Amino acid sequence: MKPKRSVIITGSTRGIGFQTAIKFLAGGDRVVIFCRHRRHAESAVRRLRAYGAEEDILALAGDVRRQKDAERIVDLCLERFGGIDVLINNAGVFIYKTVEETGERQWDAVIGTNLKGTFLFTRQVVPVMKRQKSGIIINISSALGVEAEAKLSAYCASKFGVMGLTRAVADETAESGILVYAVLPWAVNTTLGAGSGLELDPSQLLTPEYVAGRIFEAARGRRKTGALFEVHS
Repeated sequence: MKPKRSVIITGSTRGIGFQTAIKFLAGGDRVVIFCRHRRHAESAVRRLRAYGAEEDILALAGDVRRQKDAERIVDLCLERFGGIDVLINNAGVFIYKTVEETGERQWDAVIGTNLKGTFLFTRQVVPVMKRQKSGIIINISSALGVEAEAKLSAYCASKFGVMGLTRAVADETAESGILVYAVLPWAVNTTLGAGSGLELDPSQLLTPEYVAGRIFEAARGRRKTGALFEVHS
């Protein structure tokens, strides 16, 4: 029987994050899920009980953009599960506007959530994983992290940044036993862009379940650090 891994998944009460939590629980692991709203986290726990034991689920509320929340969530995971084997930086927000239309607060929200949040949680878990001499960090970037499109300046900037952060941290930790990966999905059928004005044909989109499967595959740690996992149909 394989040992249970302890997995932190940011932005994990819906969409890709929630489906990823299902994958890990069904695979016999323990998960920390959280978002900014406690009632959403509590609702997610009720749904996740169908896939794993309640003692293997820790649901928390917090904001990935805040250092104190990153510290608290990592500390509570260590207190509950004793270690951190996998960090999945999934939390993300999206706007569909030209650079002229994008307000400063909107820019800050996208960069803060998608890029700063990834940085804060990575910075918090690297010392833990170094002590363990093992660990996997999976950053959810996007196909738009390597090829930009109009009206997506903030989102593309954040995802290009995630790509750079992934490669830099992979180099920094290459001798420590830590593996750092980026997963790059093409367009996914989630609520992320709902109401944004971006029109997509749902039949042409990836499902969150499919992307979660690729994330779970990446967490097997079979590729060298710095590897990129492109996800498309």
